[in-house]
Amino acid sequence: MESVLIISQILLFLCLSALCIYLVVVLLRVRDILANVEKDLKEVTSRTLPVLENMEYITARVKSIAENIDDQVMMVRDSITSMKQITDNVVAMERKVQDRLEGPILDTVAFVASVFNGVRTFLERVRL
Repeated sequence: MESVLIISQILLFLCLSALCIYLVVVLLRVRDILANVEKDLKEVTSRTLPVLENMEYITARVKSIAENIDDQVMMVRDSITSMKQITDNVVAMERKVQDRLEGPILDTVAFVASVFNGVRTFLERVRL
């Protein structure tokens, strides 16, 4: 029975040795894979830094452009408001002038027309 025990111990140690060798091989592969991942991450990092810097520059430019557009829009709004006020003032002045001049002009035209009619009537009567 002792020989079976020794043989089983030998088999057990051989299996453990094979398992240890297999684990060493697997760990070596894992180390290689991790080295490749590290290399890829360094490459990605080195490539993304310029892109991020460009994005920062572009974002700053877009912000500047948006602020300029806002300023221009405000200027256009102010100009439109000024033009509206000027137009309103011109319309108000036109109404004032029309209100002040319309009555006297109509009276003058009516007076001239009546004088003309009177002269015409007088001349027609004198000719007969």
